[in-house]
Amino acid sequence: MAVSDFLFVCLLSALPGPPGARIEDAYVQLVPINKQKCRDIDPIRDISYQLFTRYNPLQPSQLRINDDEALSRSYFNFSEPTVIFFHAFFESSQATPATLIRTAYTQRGDHNIILVNAPRLEAGPWYLTASKNTMVVGQYTARLIDYLVSRGLHLPSLHLTGLSLGAQMAGVCGQSVRSGRIQRITGMDPAGPLFKKWPKSLKLDASDAEFVDVIHTDAGIFGYPTSVGHVDFWPNQGIAPQPGCQIPEIKKRNPDGILEKVFCSHWRSYQFYAESVVNPNAFQGAVACNNWAEYTEGVCTPEMRPTTRMGLYVDWEARGNHFLQTNPESPFSMT
Repeated sequence: MAVSDFLFVCLLSALPGPPGARIEDAYVQLVPINKQKCRDIDPIRDISYQLFTRYNPLQPSQLRINDDEALSRSYFNFSEPTVIFFHAFFESSQATPATLIRTAYTQRGDHNIILVNAPRLEAGPWYLTASKNTMVVGQYTARLIDYLVSRGLHLPSLHLTGLSLGAQMAGVCGQSVRSGRIQRITGMDPAGPLFKKWPKSLKLDASDAEFVDVIHTDAGIFGYPTSVGHVDFWPNQGIAPQPGCQIPEIKKRNPDGILEKVFCSHWRSYQFYAESVVNPNAFQGAVACNNWAEYTEGVCTPEMRPTTRMGLYVDWEARGNHFLQTNPESPFSMT
């Protein structure tokens, strides 16, 4: 890249804009911001970290790398487990997926919940740039983790989670942490477009943590088409349309919803996961099987094959592909 182009990209990144707007939960902006070309991160506008706990379930505390004063003012509790959630393309920490995940954990009252917020870097319609920025967001968040570990975070109590591009960010983050090995990453329908051709260093795979579990709900369209974790769940075959995601069904419950018509199946992954957080008995009986055809033909039954729960309470010893069915609306678990 020419020096003049580099300076222009960095200048654009430093400006308060670029102009943007929200459409439902989505954030779109006039031009993309490519942080691979200009790595200076503004800890407020580019990537910020919002902490929620039982003591501040609605208004977040702000965490910053190497900011001891902000950490001491926050409600961060080093004696409780911590979950970090990476949002998807088009989204922010204020969008419905992050809000639902945060609400599920705050209802439990026993976690630190950190929402990664990077809407400028993941803005639509600039998917190529947003995909490249997953490396920047993942690596920068690894620095936050290393900082928290240096202040007392017990690394085995940390769980990384992410939706779509956020799942790929979680993978990069897991690879980049220097203070130890991440114990668990949960990927919610990891983004598929572009990533199948990209190297492991840019996406989630089983080497990124001691245990990686993945929920596929829109494989081959917005979601990654093949298994990537230690255990991969394929509810309702893991493809679109998921039950309840046919266009007539969406129009009936949400006549004005534009995005749901496009992303309904993709979004089921985080909805399933959030339900598992508040209901320990949800999604039992996910059966290990080679494929959906064998599962539906009864070749793989709970009496014949290993089973586990999909979601938060998965058995860490589970391996391979697991299949199950869900309801078309909440509660989604059939068990």
